[in-house]
Amino acid sequence: MYTSELLALRATQTAAEYILSLTDEPKPHHIVTGGAISHTNHGVPSVLLVQRAAHERSYPNEWEIPGGHADPGESILESLSREIYEETNLVVTKVLCEFEGFQYWSTKYEEGESDLADSTLSVCTQQLNFCVLVSDTSAIQLDPNEHQQYAWCTSETLEQFKMTPTMRQVASNALDSLTLFT
Repeated sequence: MYTSELLALRATQTAAEYILSLTDEPKPHHIVTGGAISHTNHGVPSVLLVQRAAHERSYPNEWEIPGGHADPGESILESLSREIYEETNLVVTKVLCEFEGFQYWSTKYEEGESDLADSTLSVCTQQLNFCVLVSDTSAIQLDPNEHQQYAWCTSETLEQFKMTPTMRQVASNALDSLTLFT
């Protein structure tokens, strides 16, 4: 888990500034933020998972934490709050911590291209992950173009959800981080 000083930096740091600050290769082309929305029921921490829409090109019907791309000029934490609101209708009230992120490679398709198109453009993306609190967990409204359902996940129920091994590790890391705040 990362320090409060780093959270203060993320509040003002843009994705471009973050990429420039990196010394390890490969440097990512894009930054995405992931928000593990925290909820505690009878002292047991849980995080909100959302299921990707069936028509999604990548990982249809898979479960994940809400998140998405940082827009140019916005800070990393502004991106986090915006993406959580766009995907769930929830308003972030507090960022509790940043926890381990990850990099992934994907093929970038131009608008209107087929999945079968011969594309050679691969992009590296860095996902930065945060545990957050929101104002009202009962106000969840999903964008059906992106997600089809949601569920609260605990350490005991994590294995029930179909997700990539990397996202399963992210959810597990989020739940581990939340134990420090309950």
